[in-house]
Amino acid sequence: MKVLARFFEVMDKEPSLIDVWLLFLLLGVGGFLLSRYRYWLLLVSLSLSLFFAWAHLGELHDPFVGRAIVREAGQSYVTQSYIAMALAVILPCFGVVVRRKNAGMNQFGA
Repeated sequence: MKVLARFFEVMDKEPSLIDVWLLFLLLGVGGFLLSRYRYWLLLVSLSLSLFFAWAHLGELHDPFVGRAIVREAGQSYVTQSYIAMALAVILPCFGVVVRRKNAGMNQFGA
């Protein structure tokens, strides 16, 4: 049993990949809906998304922990974390674009 504990020293303290995806998709979709409601809520959404991304990136880029994450979980954990964080930032911005496009169509009666 001690042998297994030695191999899994970091990932038992890190969020699983499912947790990372759920968190950042929740932030992204929530931000999308909020920014469609009011454009200034984009700032709130991006603030939350960037805060959580900053915290997660701190772990991924730590000289000791980051290497252990790659060793234990693989490079796909890091890659998918980056994709999830990017979606949490892109989706709220896309919500503002959709809102402005819909507002332009309604203005001209289309």
